[in-house]
Amino acid sequence: MTIAFLALSALTSLLILGAVQGATEFLPVSSSGHLVLSREWLGIEGHGSLRREIALHLGTLVAVIVFCYRDILTMLRKGSGGLWRLMIGSTFITGVLGLTLKDTIETNLNSALSAGIGLLITSALLLVIAPKDDEAQTRELDDGSLLDSIMLGLFQSLALVPGVSRAGATIVAALLLGFRRPHAVRIAFLMSIPVVGGAVLLQALDVDESADAAAGFSVELMAGTVLAGVVGLLCLKFISARIDAVNLRRFGMYTLVLGVLAIVTT
Repeated sequence: MTIAFLALSALTSLLILGAVQGATEFLPVSSSGHLVLSREWLGIEGHGSLRREIALHLGTLVAVIVFCYRDILTMLRKGSGGLWRLMIGSTFITGVLGLTLKDTIETNLNSALSAGIGLLITSALLLVIAPKDDEAQTRELDDGSLLDSIMLGLFQSLALVPGVSRAGATIVAALLLGFRRPHAVRIAFLMSIPVVGGAVLLQALDVDESADAAAGFSVELMAGTVLAGVVGLLCLKFISARIDAVNLRRFGMYTLVLGVLAIVTT
């Protein structure tokens, strides 16, 4: 179903998608699902879509690097064995699965129906699978093992399906592994850096030499990038301070309602 009730200009379209990307990349509600639904319901599509995806992801990539710069500097200067294991192992697994399934997912799952189903999976993760209390959460940020990285990588790979939240899946996985809630959120943020960075690189390599490349990086794209970054940074601050069990369930209820709406309106 397309709700194209007004003609959106290029700048308006980029600002809408930039705000959606920034608001949903780090909240456990799935940015990919929201972008699919935004494009379909508002009729935002067409020329320059690949450059648009690069621009929006670049904005949120910069946001998470800025937000996590202290952790990044600690890893680079002092070393952080457990965190390095989590980052490298999970990125390897997600990268292999992503490269293997990329074409299949883009061809068969890039629809409102698929996004709706993915959102229901997210709601199941947040409402059913996530621990309801923090009694068993005692592990610290640097306690990661190779087995932890495998589980985190597998959960993170669920987000290859539009509608499944990468942040939600990795936070739930870290909680199940016993990491304290603030550390689980931090792990999810840090894990996003190589994954989003890799996605941006792959998309850049896929840009067609004709239309997309010739158009360059327009003012509209820069505006969308900046907005995605600013909104993303605000959401990073919000969720890092308020991701208790109650709010996690609220996000789960939100994705449940949105998923059902996406399915019934297809």
